[in-house]
Amino acid sequence: MSTATAEKIADIYGRSLMDLAAQSQSIDAVADDLDAVSMLLEQNPDFEAFLGSPYFGEQAKRDMVRTILTGRLQRLTLNFLFVMIDHNRARFLPEIIGRYRQLYRSHQGYQTVDVTVAQPMSDQEREELSKELAEAMNAKIDLDIHVDAALLGGMVIRYGDKMVDNSVRGRLARTVHQLLNPQKRQK
Repeated sequence: MSTATAEKIADIYGRSLMDLAAQSQSIDAVADDLDAVSMLLEQNPDFEAFLGSPYFGEQAKRDMVRTILTGRLQRLTLNFLFVMIDHNRARFLPEIIGRYRQLYRSHQGYQTVDVTVAQPMSDQEREELSKELAEAMNAKIDLDIHVDAALLGGMVIRYGDKMVDNSVRGRLARTVHQLLNPQKRQK
């Protein structure tokens, strides 16, 4: 299954869980539950493989989840896991948890800012960039940094539906476009 499909599924299920958690006033508790589930999946890759496997039936998966997690999770979270199993979506659990975390941080007033740079940044550079972006955006931010050597230098900043391309590659592309299309140059 494609990454785009996995992202769509994660978005749908993550948003649905956030809506249900908001209705039951348990957003924080569900976030804590999902952290526990995430840790369980990281510590037990066989359990994650079991949940995502087509070779085991829904009932076997439900029974295993019930045995391991009953009493450790909110009823809402447990029922949500059962729905994922029933709809053959348990293999997307890490992505769905990741999406819920994004929505949870947004609920707490944070905005995710994706920054792509040409080379890795030091901790000090990350901290300075985070501080400057938070100040410029007048918001609390979660900085997500990616490295792409093809940028040559500079950075590309994405947040919400906005993008600022201040990379060397982007500037070169704009320059070439202006040279090839002189009639579209601004005066």
